[in-house]
Amino acid sequence: MPYLGGEELKRVYQRAQEEGFALVANNFAEPNVLIGLLAAYSEAKSDLLLQISLGAAKFAGGGEPLPGLRALVGYVRALAAEAEIGVFVNLDHITPDHIDDFIVPALKEGLCSSVMIDASALPFEDNVAATKRVVELAQPYGVLVEGELGKIKGVEDEIASDEAFYTDPEEATEFAARTGADLLAVSVGTQHGVSKGRELTLRVDLAREIAARLREAGHPVPLVLHGASGLSEEQVRALVAAGIRKVNKDTTYQYVYAQTACTFYLENRAAILPPEGTGFDPITFESGAGWSPDKKLFDPRVVGRKVQGAIAQVAREMLRQVGSEGRSIYA
Repeated sequence: MPYLGGEELKRVYQRAQEEGFALVANNFAEPNVLIGLLAAYSEAKSDLLLQISLGAAKFAGGGEPLPGLRALVGYVRALAAEAEIGVFVNLDHITPDHIDDFIVPALKEGLCSSVMIDASALPFEDNVAATKRVVELAQPYGVLVEGELGKIKGVEDEIASDEAFYTDPEEATEFAARTGADLLAVSVGTQHGVSKGRELTLRVDLAREIAARLREAGHPVPLVLHGASGLSEEQVRALVAAGIRKVNKDTTYQYVYAQTACTFYLENRAAILPPEGTGFDPITFESGAGWSPDKKLFDPRVVGRKVQGAIAQVAREMLRQVGSEGRSIYA
């Protein structure tokens, strides 16, 4: 299937609302994570929602976010053309100061299916104004908009907060009504970065109350959970049952990537690094001790394939937890 836009993504969320499952939103910044995710999602017949943050776009663009976004989305489009599932891109945690230089050109160039405008650090009225502006900008392009209400503790990409503030259900209802946002990210006790679910004060009851209030007010927008890495299966399932329809995952993939690469290089250190005290010229491959590295092990594609496999394995588990296996709109 080709890379898809907001209209198709809206259908996926509508089905998730009706059938009580969630999408995992997967952050990536380079091909190995993307390839591993696409393999797992194709196998599970689940639509793949990818996320690109401003930091990821900067990384892919050598410091320039818009060229980086174009490059990453170009890669997604090329691989998605061969897939038999829906593939979507969400712009993740874009702050109001990047509306004009990042969100607007992304909309005009068709580089996203949805965009998450993060104005949660602003006062309520300013958050409403910024989110509403992005909704108005996105509507002509059929792109969905995710707003955020409440603060999530921790650091994610370039977003940082020392404190957490739970989302107020009444404010959530007003926010949805006034902004017209298609999705709402709520703060119910999760935390960005490295955190253990058992150490969090998770408010499943609050997620359930917010979802109920939104339905009663006639604004049943899907709820989004940020900072989901570290949660147990039981916690994830409880939150999905309470109304969460999008579960963000980033830190988990970062760790799995690093763990896999680190383990591989430690196990093969002797074939990649010269013995201690031995000189080695990587241009001429000359070594005073006659040592040579093993190309079958230092070729980056070797560790890259292992990373892809590890990402696919953990993605399969996450898909099972949120219940989206076999639920592609094309399955």
